[in-house]
Amino acid sequence: MRNKIISILFCLILAAGVIAHFAFPDKQYSENEKRTLKQFPSVSWNAIRTGKFGDDMEEYLEDQYPGRDAWVAAKTIAERASGKQESGGVYFANDGYIMEIQKGFPEDTVVTNLTAIQNLSAALAKDNISVKLMLVPTAPYILKDKLPAFAPNANQHAVIEYAANYRIDQIDVTDALTQHKDEYIFYKTDHHWTSLGAYYAYAAWRDQRGTPADDLSSWTKETLCNDFRGTTYAKVNYPFAPFDTIDAYYKKANRKVDYNEGDYITDSIYERKYLDGSDQYATFFNSNQSTTVAQGDGEGRLLILKDSYANSFAQFVVDDYEETHMIDMRFYKQSVYTYIKEHGITEVLIMYNIPNFSIDKDLGRCDK
Repeated sequence: MRNKIISILFCLILAAGVIAHFAFPDKQYSENEKRTLKQFPSVSWNAIRTGKFGDDMEEYLEDQYPGRDAWVAAKTIAERASGKQESGGVYFANDGYIMEIQKGFPEDTVVTNLTAIQNLSAALAKDNISVKLMLVPTAPYILKDKLPAFAPNANQHAVIEYAANYRIDQIDVTDALTQHKDEYIFYKTDHHWTSLGAYYAYAAWRDQRGTPADDLSSWTKETLCNDFRGTTYAKVNYPFAPFDTIDAYYKKANRKVDYNEGDYITDSIYERKYLDGSDQYATFFNSNQSTTVAQGDGEGRLLILKDSYANSFAQFVVDDYEETHMIDMRFYKQSVYTYIKEHGITEVLIMYNIPNFSIDKDLGRCDK
């Protein structure tokens, strides 16, 4: 009798959720998870026949379920209480770290991206413009000792080794990060590295160039916030997760920055408006923009083709060049080669974390 009552209550809760789902408008974007939510799928005979419609509908109902964040939190708490160390591909690791791991990487995308970089490098070599590739291992690889023993964690360094088969000048920051793995180089609740982790990669990059980086004490350190919970936290919504601290490092507080070729011009690389929102990491260089140009105090013009890892990395780089340009290929649809020629770029750095590099479908256009 007791089990029957529980089953009836569970069915009533689900039914109420479905009714409420149709009573409220769909959401386009989840601020908590920082991603676009699944919209109602299109109906076609082929989609129904192949089962795609059913799969899409399942994702749609899951994304649009009323009170979804509370349900995710309740699910995670229940799983943790039962002893589970994993929830939806996110693992609860030692020292409060929450990590989303990768079981493998799609080789076809890796090949496409490396081929495009190789082609771009060959084209720019004729103009004596160097192209370097920095593939950054993320926390699940560098801090793998913190993961549960059973976690099926992919070997990210294998992507760097595979890239060695191409004629591309690589900067491998794996050792630099590993040497400092006991320091706060990755956020505990977010997939990004901290500013400290970015600095160690910057120092490794400078070492390869034969111009050692200044000591970190040369920069002014400012704590931007100490209540940050990031992208991996959002996937599990675990209320007992720790808060992260975001630090900034700068030599000059004010610096002209131009976003999207004049659409927005400001006097700082930090957009502090984000500190009051849910995406505080976006404070670095105004989140992800199509093009970004920061004025510096050095010589030459660097272009970084990048994902969001470069946003905290570039706070150190801007001191070294007359201009530091950044292009996010997800939003930039024009010719990279033409941009380089028109803006007098003297050096190119392609910088992605390895999981992003392995699935990015836009970087393959960089040789156009």
